[in-house]
Amino acid sequence: MPAEEALLQARILNVRPPFANFYRAAIGAVDRGAEKVFNRKFTQLTAVEQYDFVGRMRQNQIEGWTGPTGGFIYTLLRTDAVDVVYGTMEGYAALGIPYQAHIVPDKRW
Repeated sequence: MPAEEALLQARILNVRPPFANFYRAAIGAVDRGAEKVFNRKFTQLTAVEQYDFVGRMRQNQIEGWTGPTGGFIYTLLRTDAVDVVYGTMEGYAALGIPYQAHIVPDKRW
């Protein structure tokens, strides 16, 4: 897909394409940060540790962080996730909000 047609927040937040490079760097930064704090990769942390880590990451409170800033990664991934979950007709219905699109999509994304 051409970068100018991407629905990812990366495009809106002026990340340079190809966007996969940013997401790979973000995942690497998160794993390195988790290893600095807990000596394990992010996916190996407990839910409580993940919650604690994300709080530190979004506030840029991890010593020796390398890669895209934690706060930026948090913002970008969170907005992508919210858009995927709630930015659909089904997502609006789950929230109990009437879907009022300017143009109703003719198919699912």
